[in-house]
Amino acid sequence: MIKGFISFEKEIVGLIQQIVAHPTLHGLWLNTLSYLENCGARKIASCEHPTLVKEEMLKHAAEEFRHAFYLKTQLNRVGASYEDYRSPHLLGGWAAYHYLNALDLKTSRYLKTLGMTPYQIKQLAYLLVTYAIELRAGELYPLYQSALKQSHSKVQVQSILLEEKEHLQEMEQELSLVPSSPLYIEVVCGFEAVLFKRWLHVCLSDFSAHERKTAKCW
Repeated sequence: MIKGFISFEKEIVGLIQQIVAHPTLHGLWLNTLSYLENCGARKIASCEHPTLVKEEMLKHAAEEFRHAFYLKTQLNRVGASYEDYRSPHLLGGWAAYHYLNALDLKTSRYLKTLGMTPYQIKQLAYLLVTYAIELRAGELYPLYQSALKQSHSKVQVQSILLEEKEHLQEMEQELSLVPSSPLYIEVVCGFEAVLFKRWLHVCLSDFSAHERKTAKCW
């Protein structure tokens, strides 16, 4: 187990099982995952040096953008359609917006306290933030895929799952070359756990609100 990483398997399974059973919520969930993949891709692109760009970074950004698009295409399989990522079109609303942006900000502020240069902060924050969210993706996507299979859903995320696993391995290799990386990873994974838990709880609240609204309609 990676130090700092906190598993939310039980909570994720409980939420996903409920989401998959409700087409409206499932659509919001897919659009939210698409938003997070797109947000991650844009953050990777923003970390690129004007000229010193590695092939691995290009590949990673391209795949994240493709994941965002693929998840959008899955919306019609649950009878949903969202043209954009406005808050009402996301599960967890503001917490979904806050998740990656706050993780990036907290990580950069932490590295700044260590006396790193702006360029060092940007490059290391990219590795650490990406590593933390790939760890979370490595927990979330298999659970989601399992729920989809059990419910015989037309939606599939197996291809994303495999590529996220590859991304994680790439980040592990890069961070193994960074002195004191285990300490940095522990701190950043701690940040991620707090932010992910917050988003998860808002998603659960959204689900409860949806249930109450549906009950009133009946």
